[in-house]
Amino acid sequence: MAEPIVVFETNQQVAHKVLEYQEKLRPSPPHFTLRPYQYQGPENTEWWFIPSTDWPAYHHSKLCVHQYDPSPEMLLVGFYVEHGYGGRLKGLTKQNLIMEPDWYWLRFLRHARDGDFDPTMRETLARSRCPLTVWLDAQAPERGDVDKIEFTIRTPKLCFEVEGPTGEILSSLRECGDLRSLAGHLAELGDTLQWYWLNLVIGIKLRYGNLQTGTWRARDIWQKALEPWEQWIA
Repeated sequence: MAEPIVVFETNQQVAHKVLEYQEKLRPSPPHFTLRPYQYQGPENTEWWFIPSTDWPAYHHSKLCVHQYDPSPEMLLVGFYVEHGYGGRLKGLTKQNLIMEPDWYWLRFLRHARDGDFDPTMRETLARSRCPLTVWLDAQAPERGDVDKIEFTIRTPKLCFEVEGPTGEILSSLRECGDLRSLAGHLAELGDTLQWYWLNLVIGIKLRYGNLQTGTWRARDIWQKALEPWEQWIA
């Protein structure tokens, strides 16, 4: 199945138009603050919908608009959560990069293991009629370590299919059959992961387009890909 094409050419256009549409639905009070990763290159950098004016906002769960790393003609939109560095790195990196108890990552693991996200994933599958992508990358720049793993969910049974190769860091996760088992494995790797920054996205892939080639507008992106996750943004 081909990915839907959006009527936008850049992440910046997608993010601003979706926020504009969402604010028309709920004009007051403002629910999201829109933030780009790179202010100097806003067109194609990552954008996040953050539930506060905090910045940095690592501890929050967010909605995201990302360029899909393996295929730059595609974007990945959905739910986003970050795992910061562990306490062993105190004094070796910036303090605001050390994960504290209020970071959403810890709640994410608990909710995922309990199956709390399952209805939301099924709702997104139904609304979008697209497979879900679960993307996880691990980075430890000072050690030169970078790895990623990608799963696809195609049916309401929410079973994982592994996409492509995986490096040594995340290789043990290839056996995970669903989000519950993924969260369980990540919890077991807790001590090892102290050295790594993790980014996790659950979303759908779309293709960049324009007004002539695209069919998905801001309303479609919000209603079919992002709105089901709104309840989990905190």
